[in-house]
Amino acid sequence: MEEKVAAHVITKYLKKGNMARCLRDILPSANLSRKQREDIADLVHTVVRWKHLFEHIIEIQGLASSAETYVKLGMDGTQADAALYPFEYRYSCSPYVAGILKDHGDWAEYLNETPPTTLCVNFNKTTTDEVISMLQQESLAAERSVLQTALLTTSISKYSKVIQERYAHVQDENSQLVSFLASFLGNTLFDFCAGSGGKSLSIASMTKNKKKLHAYEINATKRTILKQRCSEYNANVIVEESLPKRKFDLVLVDAPCTGLGAARRNPEAKYIDGAGNFPQTQVSLLKQAEANVKPGGLLFYAVCTITPEETSNVIEEFLNENSFSLLQLEDIPYNKYLLKNANGFVTGLPRGDLFFISVLKQPL
Repeated sequence: MEEKVAAHVITKYLKKGNMARCLRDILPSANLSRKQREDIADLVHTVVRWKHLFEHIIEIQGLASSAETYVKLGMDGTQADAALYPFEYRYSCSPYVAGILKDHGDWAEYLNETPPTTLCVNFNKTTTDEVISMLQQESLAAERSVLQTALLTTSISKYSKVIQERYAHVQDENSQLVSFLASFLGNTLFDFCAGSGGKSLSIASMTKNKKKLHAYEINATKRTILKQRCSEYNANVIVEESLPKRKFDLVLVDAPCTGLGAARRNPEAKYIDGAGNFPQTQVSLLKQAEANVKPGGLLFYAVCTITPEETSNVIEEFLNENSFSLLQLEDIPYNKYLLKNANGFVTGLPRGDLFFISVLKQPL
């Protein structure tokens, strides 16, 4: 049954792409238990994670290029022999991504791992100990990680009382690290492109609502969700209806990107063939956001990717046209988890996504 449903999902994915949407379209109506749905999702992730390798094996072995073949390869653990193949098949990525990862073998290995589900504890409603206790009462895993707010668990915890009662939300630990560093570096904060509020919620939790936090999201639907979530999580966030005129100690630009750094959770990101229009959007957002930075204040750029076009190149272009300077982030908490890169850092908490961050200082 599970193999058949997984093949149904893969059939749709091979035609239309977007793994997450295919899972959402099929699993809820498949009359399966929660455990069965999780097992199928894990199998689909495995197939998509190793799709490029499996394509190569199908071709050289003359196998039928069907969803059933992909599922069988995934179930048989065929990827265990990946080391026998050239780099782009060994790590199942596009030639473009292979070009980026060839000098970073550790990242190539890492982006093919299965990540834990990470929770951000909501300190405005509970404590870490209470959340651990609640998870244990539901026979769910709970392991403390590096950040005080971060708990490592399994994907099935997304359905727990902890999430339903807003005692925590699902958020990668390096994403939480971005929130922590932003809250550490400024007293008045502006989450410039807040989306549905993941980083606003974690900042509010980490600071226990003791810092002045504003947020803005250009998409009206996401902005409505952002307001609702802030209310439900007891997060004191002023959600702006339009870009404010006021200036802040720190403006966080968590920009849209290719998402290559999150390929463990979304393996489709390994198959991108370039950065597309993201770099232009990212530079544009930084130029807009600088208007809200106080003299002497900070512009904090974060993207969950490691492509040169979206990371060091974006910062270089912005700095060439503005009077900001790079902040070196010395003598700050958790700086041992920041790997210095051109024009910034790559986050290195051991179980989190790969984020590029760069903090720019406005002259007085």
